[in-house]
Amino acid sequence: MSYCAELVTFTLSTSDEEFFALRKAAITEVKAAHPKLMSVPFCAKRADGSWVDLWIYESKEAADAANADAANLPEFMKMFAVIDGVEIEVTEYPESAVSPLA
Repeated sequence: MSYCAELVTFTLSTSDEEFFALRKAAITEVKAAHPKLMSVPFCAKRADGSWVDLWIYESKEAADAANADAANLPEFMKMFAVIDGVEIEVTEYPESAVSPLA
């Protein structure tokens, strides 16, 4: 079994605090609609002011289904409206690569 991790990079067009509130609501909504979202463990600001966010799904197919449904998720779309220059790197990794600390 291979998990799917999406490394999302972007910049913000709002305050950090507003973004984090929108992000929390978006994660809750996506998880409710797509239970194969396993974790969204961190969001970090880079030295250049851009951000990186990590979304982990049970499979690439689960990630693709959630992405295809994005327009139907109003809380997700509110979050998406305040980010710019979005780039998504999709990776897959085996279950054996999961950290024992997770």
